[in-house]
Amino acid sequence: MKIVVDEKKYKRLALLGRIALFGSLGILLAGLLLTLFGPQLGLLTPENSSLFFILYLIILLVGFTASRVGFHYGNRYLAPTRPDMVLRESLKGLDRKYALMLFAQPTNYMLIEPGGVTVFVVRNQEGKIIYKDGKWKRKESLLRFWFGRDEPLGDPTADITEELRKVNRALTEKLPTLKIPLRGIIVFSNPKAVLDVEPSPIAVLRAEDLKDYLRGAGKLKELPNSLQRKVREALGAPELPRPET
Repeated sequence: MKIVVDEKKYKRLALLGRIALFGSLGILLAGLLLTLFGPQLGLLTPENSSLFFILYLIILLVGFTASRVGFHYGNRYLAPTRPDMVLRESLKGLDRKYALMLFAQPTNYMLIEPGGVTVFVVRNQEGKIIYKDGKWKRKESLLRFWFGRDEPLGDPTADITEELRKVNRALTEKLPTLKIPLRGIIVFSNPKAVLDVEPSPIAVLRAEDLKDYLRGAGKLKELPNSLQRKVREALGAPELPRPET
């Protein structure tokens, strides 16, 4: 499998992650220092105590909000369990006709296959995750909700639908007369996740099952080489490898 990474885009996102993460820690540290040393520095007096505590609460609120943003970027672009690393590891061993496109246009996580195009949304949350009646829910404690490093589960179905729309638009613009097989897969990478998922139009898989699915039950019928080349060109993927002799 060929892996293509838009390094410029990835480095920009990773930098934003570092700025948000360390910036939020700096704000929270400032709040702590204000609490510890405010009275000694004369910042807290009986006359301004109300203003002091209002300022302190504002710092905490801003710091907490920034920390959630920092964890969001950190989980997606800095952590060892970030989606691109999960996909690299899970898809390792696919043959040369596959190309994993990371942080490229029009979507961050996309696999060019011999039979079409697959778009991924990756979630790393742990705990019980439920999909029922078209809605996603995650059971978690209030303590984890407020102080855990996980980002909210959100709506993976809505996210993958949006990413599919972007890829479909790109294919339609470049190949308006062709119908290219296009699908999405929602991937859960945390081994501590307990999935309770009813049948869905979009496949929902654990990361460790992804490669077997693509080779087995989810294998797409291979397209003619001429069409594979057009798909790769339209999406900026490497050229189709020549047959081995």
